[in-house]
Amino acid sequence: MRMNSTGSIWKRGTEIMKCKEKGGKTWEYNPVFQTLNQFYNNALTRRDAQKAAALVTEDVYFLGASEVVFGREVFRQFLEGELNSVKMPILYQITDYREKERGSHSWDCYCQIEIAMQGKEHHEHESIARVTASVVEENGQYRISVLHRTLLEGYIQKEERFPFRILSNRRGKLDQISRRELLDIICETMPSGVIGGYMEDGFPIYMVNNKLLDLLGYTYEEFMQATGGNVLNRIWKKDQDEALAVAERECRERGEYEIEYRMMKKDGNFVWVYDRGRVITTQDGRRAVISLIVDISENVRIKNNLFVESVTDPLTGLYNRRGGEMMVAQKLGNGKPYIFLMLDIDRFKEVNDFYGHHEGDNVLKYVAEELKHCFRRDDVIIRLGGDEFVIFVHPCTSIPAIENKLAGISTVYQEKIDQEYPKSKSSLSFGGIYADHGIPFVELYKKADQILYGVKQQCKGTFRIVNAEEEKTVEQE
Repeated sequence: MRMNSTGSIWKRGTEIMKCKEKGGKTWEYNPVFQTLNQFYNNALTRRDAQKAAALVTEDVYFLGASEVVFGREVFRQFLEGELNSVKMPILYQITDYREKERGSHSWDCYCQIEIAMQGKEHHEHESIARVTASVVEENGQYRISVLHRTLLEGYIQKEERFPFRILSNRRGKLDQISRRELLDIICETMPSGVIGGYMEDGFPIYMVNNKLLDLLGYTYEEFMQATGGNVLNRIWKKDQDEALAVAERECRERGEYEIEYRMMKKDGNFVWVYDRGRVITTQDGRRAVISLIVDISENVRIKNNLFVESVTDPLTGLYNRRGGEMMVAQKLGNGKPYIFLMLDIDRFKEVNDFYGHHEGDNVLKYVAEELKHCFRRDDVIIRLGGDEFVIFVHPCTSIPAIENKLAGISTVYQEKIDQEYPKSKSSLSFGGIYADHGIPFVELYKKADQILYGVKQQCKGTFRIVNAEEEKTVEQE
């Protein structure tokens, strides 16, 4: 949003910004956003370089269009010099804020900064820039470790300078050699990999930095040979189509993209990466994409582990109810017949009472192993909790075949009980429903539970499977 009203921008500029993400999420109480906001508030509104520098790490580095600054003290001196060269008030607004957790206690964030500087004749000097920053949390303190800013095309005018790019006109334009040297410095000091490809068939590579080569285990020559000189060939084959579709769509719509995918390594394995790319025009007039590549393998591993834990019963290793419902939902609806079975361990309380809860846990684990051994790998086995289990057999074309399995499981279990837990007189009861059309998990559970209840009332230690078409008859019994 361009800011044209002097009165309104002064009013907005003196308030704490309430930046909202699409969908209405407010970031004003987010510590990462607040760190970035407070930094600009100290630097621009309060014009206090010391307080602004206190919000960056000791080893911070700042990348602008024509300068690279390393270290907090050097950055503070640089900032003081830039602020001294601009006497007019500086107002700002943060928009389009986004963030992504990069690792433990570290975040990458992106936003646009809208700047207005009021001159003597009360006209506004406007700039808009994209800002990418890395924020880390150390001992409860949030600080900026990397700050990278680029002016949006269309806002760069003659002698115009965005604060923290070059606030004064003391520096002249860089010649081509200096710009190349600066690009080399930036590429090699970035904590991320950098790769660029022309927007032509196969995306021919025009640059790659050593950080990315080290991440993948290649020398430059090996990487170019392995990829055939094409950017697309660096992506794990299973992810290529989706990655290409997302990148092409987002580049077409907004000139940049964000995507996560797997990248091949020299040793044949892959690494998960976060890829943020932007469309540029090279010096020879060719359109290209420049991408920052961040290794997120550890994040993905932690996320996958957390997901597995969230859908797995810790005692037996079977799916818990949440995971089981998800798996059953994936398999339903394809028109293939299936059986939804419920299993209940009869007199399980007596196992605990006579032999202790430790032995009760051993019985639960034994039942789980028997079910995994007797049913197919693609069948879904769930521990609902306590002594209740669900077996989802899909596809299933023979009820008698499943009944034979249940008879065998019951026999083996009875032998186990007679040998090790005879006082409990425990047994297994099964009740299930056979269907060839999709029925929601909750409804299947209710129907199977009703059949199981009938089994336990009539004769524990037995089983019954009812065709869904006959289910009304069961309800009437």
